[in-house]
Amino acid sequence: MVKENVKTNNCFILWNYQIDFTKRGDTSFYDPEKQNTSKYSNNNVFDFADYIKGFAFKSTDYLPNGEIGIFRVSDIDDVIDFNGLAMVDNGFWDKYSNFRIKPLDIVITVTGNTVGKCFLMPRVIPKILMNQNAMILRTKNELNVYFLYAFLKTNLFKEKIEIMAHAGTRPFLDLNFFRNITLPELKSSEKEKVKEIIEIYWSLLEKSKDNYQKTVDIFNKELNKYLDISKKEKSFVKWNNEINILDRIDPFFYFENEYEKNPNEFILLGDVADVLIGKTPAFDDYVESGNRIMKFRAIRGNGIDWENEERGFVKEEISNKYKNSLEQDNIVLGCAAHQASYIGSKIDIVDYIPDEFKKVFTVAEIITIKAKTDINPYVLLLFMRSQVGYELIQRQVKGQTSHLYPKDVKKIKIPKDLLKLSKSDKSKEIEKLIKLSLKEKRESKEKLEEAKQFVEGLIEKSK
Repeated sequence: MVKENVKTNNCFILWNYQIDFTKRGDTSFYDPEKQNTSKYSNNNVFDFADYIKGFAFKSTDYLPNGEIGIFRVSDIDDVIDFNGLAMVDNGFWDKYSNFRIKPLDIVITVTGNTVGKCFLMPRVIPKILMNQNAMILRTKNELNVYFLYAFLKTNLFKEKIEIMAHAGTRPFLDLNFFRNITLPELKSSEKEKVKEIIEIYWSLLEKSKDNYQKTVDIFNKELNKYLDISKKEKSFVKWNNEINILDRIDPFFYFENEYEKNPNEFILLGDVADVLIGKTPAFDDYVESGNRIMKFRAIRGNGIDWENEERGFVKEEISNKYKNSLEQDNIVLGCAAHQASYIGSKIDIVDYIPDEFKKVFTVAEIITIKAKTDINPYVLLLFMRSQVGYELIQRQVKGQTSHLYPKDVKKIKIPKDLLKLSKSDKSKEIEKLIKLSLKEKRESKEKLEEAKQFVEGLIEKSK
């Protein structure tokens, strides 16, 4: 007897008097299991914090050399690059003083696909203003901020978002949503415990950033003459017989770094590394567990995100269709995007693979660079992440939908001095510090998870 695979559909049937179709018609809102939630106290989010909505800054407000940072939804991550924020003129600081972000503010997205994503500002931050589609939660005492931040990370809060976020073309959270989120009463000692865990999380994050910056400083000192782009102009004059108008007309495609003008100073990336592309499984090839398949979203630019497991595994039997699996010290970057600027903007290295994954493969939107023995992959990583490396990658992007192909990545010209650096003691120091930085970042995430689980445990006890 052959057992049929029965698919369950995410649908439901209720009589129409049970549903107000003018308000909500989505399944999760009416799911009885999710509706069965308890109130822990009469306290809601706004008993713990004031809120400040973001302001809709225009793209024309941004200046390359502005003095005030604009914090956008896309900037919310587990590590914030304050140097990578959009900038505006100093005059905005006083003009829009109501939208200033302060130390220990919680920033949370309230509109869009990342609704509910949040970040706790550290004690020292530059001058930054809050952009639209997010809001600031500013607690009334320091102990509450750590507790509230940990609560916003809990699965309970995520379930509330799934049930109560307003549906439509873009989900959003309004003030009534936060007024209906009740919080448990905690003792001061319990809040102190949460604070203690999160401060360790912060400490590990700072150590991680410091150790990575040390590698960048070492690298820049060794290869400074290849990385100086301060005088580069984003315009050019060339005769039309030097340009294939049907192929490329963007300026930096025709720009050459100084070392590229002398064949004795560069080598091709393909000479020192294998460059491979992944394969995207068919819809029915995804399973709940098995061999890991890495998606574009896992490449964060500051360490691979192994946790996002949505459609993250493939059947054992299709593994033979894949030509390569990820290995230690492989470099990964996205190779297909709606906007060309995304390609090469985030690059990671496989410094470790979780023990629970038998093998790890990549989808077709990811290119893998497997360095050979001549070059240290951690040295190559820093070059690829540099502004010059980014522009060398961008030069190879093709098509209206923006694609990067292995054969073109192999043509990227890299300075020969990368090989010289790879054979030096500085190379060993760079590798050691990057591995340490990534390890500290993972440990910081584990601490944040510990804070989250601690609060979830207290919630369970209070039911």
